[in-house]
Formats: sequence, C-alpha cells, structure tokens
Amino acid sequence: MEPKIVNLSAIKIAGYIINTTGKDGENLRAIPQFWADYVSDGRMEKLHGENFLKSHTEYGACFPENPVTGEFEYIIGVEVKDGAAVPPVYQVRETPPAAYAVFSSPPADGAGFSAAIQGMWGYIFAEWLPGAAYQIDPNGVSFELYDERCMLDNAKVCDIYVPVVRRLI
Repeated sequence: MEPKIVNLSAIKIAGYIINTTGKDGENLRAIPQFWADYVSDGRMEKLHGENFLKSHTEYGACFPENPVTGEFEYIIGVEVKDGAAVPPVYQVRETPPAAYAVFSSPPADGAGFSAAIQGMWGYIFAEWLPGAAYQIDPNGVSFELYDERCMLDNAKVCDIYVPVVRRLI
C-alpha cells in the first residue's frame, strides 16, 4: 500500500492535550482512553459548539517527543479559522508546513476502529518506512484526520498524515 504524498501549510489546532509516551506501549492505551473520555464527558460537544472552528473535522496530532523524557503531546482538536480568537480553556498548537505521506486506515466498525488505526500505524513504521524513499521528518507533526468518513456505522476510515522528507542516499 503506497501513500499519497501531499504538501500542507501550517494548521492551527485548538482542543485538549495529554502527555504520553511510547514506552511500554503507554500511548496505545492512553490515546484510545483519551478519545473515549473526550467523546463521553461533554468535551466533544463543547468544542464543536465553538465559533472559532473552521470545520467539524477533528485532528489527533502527535507533537515531537521530549528527547529527555520520551514524552510527547497528543492533542484532540479542530482547525481554527484564520484570525479567530480561541478561549483560554483550550490549548492551541500549530503544525509546521510539511510534506506528508497520507495513509487511510482499513474500513472498520466502531468496535474495531481504534485497532484499525493502530494497525495502520504499525504498518507505516514496520513495513512501509524501512523500504520507502522517504524518512520521517523529525521536525514535523504526525496526525490522524477524522472527517465525515469516521461517522459511518460499519466502514469508518481515518487518514494518517506522517511528515516525511526524501531519504538521503
């Protein structure tokens, strides 16, 4: 499965953040739980009711890890309209302009959606990257894009954007 390569401008995202780490698979537990809490505790409705959002498309973005602690920030949020003010209850982060390899998760029902996304991440790092003409851009921000395709009952799909640069030979 070959991704499409796209160039994107900076994206300003406002929402909620957790700090997690890939150590011992913590992120594989913490991020799905963060989403479950976000969906069930009223934060999703609150965020989607705000005037600053550009659309209802959601982002799940991983900001670069701290080289000392190994922790990274993961934000669940929405894109901010140009010039819009964001209330201080939300945290704001911005992805830098970058080239991205874009992958789509396989269609899944609600119960299997998280596993499908995690499986795609596994494929990207274990199978695609080792032989690709690209490598991860260490200054970039990886993110999951949750659009209207995520609302389907039995065929939910998520796009995964991985910042890349051409591999040096």
